[in-house]
Amino acid sequence: MKRSVSRIKEFFKDKSDYLILFVLNASEMILELVAARLLSPYFGNSNFVWTAIIGIILLATSLGNIVGGKFASWKTPKFWAGSILLLASIYISFTPVIDAPILQSLKEVAIGVQASSIIGSIIFFLVPSIILGTVTPVIMKERIGSSKDKGKESGRITATIAIGSLVGTFLGGFLLIPALGTKMIFALLGAIIIPVAILLRPLKSVTIKKYKVGYIAILFTAIMISIISIVVVNQGVKHDTISIDTEYGRIIIENGQYSGESVRYYRQSGAYSSATYLDEERKFEIVYNYIKKYDMMFDFLDVKQVAMIGGAAYQYPKYFISHFPDKKIDVIEIDPVSTEIAKQYFFLDDLIDTYGEERLGLYNDDGRIFLSNCNKKYDAILNDAFSGEVPVGTLATLEAAETIKQQLNTGGVYMSNVLSAVDGDGGKFLRAEIKTLEKVFNHVYVVRVRENATKEDFTNWMVIATDNDDYKPETVAVNLSDDDIILTDDYNPIDSLISTRYHDK
Repeated sequence: MKRSVSRIKEFFKDKSDYLILFVLNASEMILELVAARLLSPYFGNSNFVWTAIIGIILLATSLGNIVGGKFASWKTPKFWAGSILLLASIYISFTPVIDAPILQSLKEVAIGVQASSIIGSIIFFLVPSIILGTVTPVIMKERIGSSKDKGKESGRITATIAIGSLVGTFLGGFLLIPALGTKMIFALLGAIIIPVAILLRPLKSVTIKKYKVGYIAILFTAIMISIISIVVVNQGVKHDTISIDTEYGRIIIENGQYSGESVRYYRQSGAYSSATYLDEERKFEIVYNYIKKYDMMFDFLDVKQVAMIGGAAYQYPKYFISHFPDKKIDVIEIDPVSTEIAKQYFFLDDLIDTYGEERLGLYNDDGRIFLSNCNKKYDAILNDAFSGEVPVGTLATLEAAETIKQQLNTGGVYMSNVLSAVDGDGGKFLRAEIKTLEKVFNHVYVVRVRENATKEDFTNWMVIATDNDDYKPETVAVNLSDDDIILTDDYNPIDSLISTRYHDK
């Protein structure tokens, strides 16, 4: 018993170093998670964005380890590491105040998602990640160098780093992002790093007189900027803009003008997904006219029951319920927060109050899973599900098409809004989707939804799939080739197929 107690005391002896490593590595993982939320409103949430973030942070951490290794050989390594940690606090605290104009300017340059994501990651995450990476080598050299059992000490440090990263991952992903939002997390991370820096090298231990004033100045600056950042973020930089982080992404609600009329936009993952008129007389009308192309389903058959995958601000369902009194629609929206946002800010509650709930089914579920488990069939299934400009991959495959067809009544129609070109490299995904649907349906059509759009334009196109032989819409000719692939659950490289151009609202 005494030996066990002795081991526990030995393990927690001078445990501040372990606490520092734990907090900093947890912070670094939280920073990586919120990095995607910071960039996604401008560049989307594709694999390109995640690859850029992970790659830059890994590079920065490696560079930080090299710098920390040099610090470790200096006379007062913890003083230097603690001092630059305060600079990291300043950098991170500034981020939620200055990110919007920088990222918006970067987006407007339109150099592509890959390049923009890399540059954005460098601007906001390279420096703080380098600084955070300097601490580990400093602590490792001191503790392992003075330890009698270097193997055990190395194991403890490595375990502390891993546990901190694990806790940061779960804490950030499951709790902080949904509860606090991206900008507030940045502000709080900046504040949290300050006491860690002081713990690493307390002020009373700053024995180098000529550096003490500078250290105090940096400390004071870090504290003030952290406080200012929290206040600014809490009050909101733009009062006509609301930013809400959910389990599935970052939703931005903002008021603006569209064709000279006041509207409210719903923006997610870099794209304007939906909108509503603010005029009481037009709150159930469609803002983006291309959405009305879904009405083509009435040309196929007498539509009574419709399913729509993707709700966002519920632009089409509001129009559908208010204009077709004898018909029903089930809306499958994966994000329950999105539905609540539509109720609060986009008049979905008003629609329910006016027309009741009998004809409108609201389901918060994955669209494909919902259809797989659904016990009823539909005359039409509409797909308007996106992550920014990127189509939902699980709905684009051969297996998904088979599931969709199973849930259609005889002669039913599947309609999918696709953001793409038709010809050239920008049309790779559209052509792949057509080729995939042709394996399941007898007829697949592409319909122009914007007047005067050319086949080289990156814009909205309506893809229509059906077994109905009687309907012949006016279509756009699509030339498929052997290079166009069939998408499956096993092989579905959507990110490399889609265009990297940005979609202007």
